This record gives sequence, structure tokens and C-alpha cells, in this order.
Amino acid sequence: MRCANSVVTLLLLRDNMEENTNFSINVIGPMPNKVSVIKAIRTLTNMGLKEAKDASEKIGPQILQLCMANFMSYSMPQKAIEDQFIILRNNGVEVGEPVYKLLEELRKIGAQALTQGEDELANEILQLVLAEKLRRKPFGHQ
Repeated sequence: MRCANSVVTLLLLRDNMEENTNFSINVIGPMPNKVSVIKAIRTLTNMGLKEAKDASEKIGPQILQLCMANFMSYSMPQKAIEDQFIILRNNGVEVGEPVYKLLEELRKIGAQALTQGEDELANEILQLVLAEKLRRKPFGHQ
């Protein structure tokens, strides 16, 4: 018998995964091409020049908000985003995946577990993803 909570959770998670667009960067030291890093940060986040420069100079981990609107005109927006991440990585900046990609992967694993009859595992995974989505954007908040 299918776990009703898993099915409901899966339906709630199916839409709008892109809302969780935070990603992390970790500046670990001097970079070969600081201008490229600043440009990549500006492209990814829509930050102003000073904010992007400050982010590029701050040693240590930071959480930034990906501006998906900057990439909607591209035929392959995910590739355009990854190209900017590559620029950062090539200049000694560690980059974490945007949260929406990680949540989407977890949702797929939960859905797969559900189709394979592993209701308890599916329910746990999907509830974790839903809890993270709600933590980031509770119902009723825009």
C-alpha cells in the first residue's frame, strides 16, 4: 500500500523547485583574475559592482542568491550558470551547487524510492525536502 503522505509530499514538491536559488562560494585566497570573478558574481547574483567586489575579497564561505532572471534569455540557462561557476572555480573560488538543484535531486530520489515501494524511505526524504522548502519560503509569504 502506498504511503499517502509520500504522494502528497511529492505533489507539493513537484512545482517551483527553482525558488530555492541560494548557492555558496568560498574565497580561499588570492585569485589569478579578480576582474573575472567580480564579473561572474555580478552575472550570477545581479549585485552591484561594489557588492560583488566586496564578496570577491571576503575570505571564507558566503551564501549568495542566484538571479535566475539573468539567464532566462539563454537557450540553455543551466549551462550559462555553470559557465559562470567554472569561471569562479578556475580562479580559486570554491562553489557549491544552488540549493534548488540539490533539493530537486533529493526529490527525484524520494520519488524513485516511492515507485520502488520503499514508502518509509520516500516519506522521510520527501519530508526533509518539503521542510527545507518551507523553511526558505513559508506558505503565505511571497
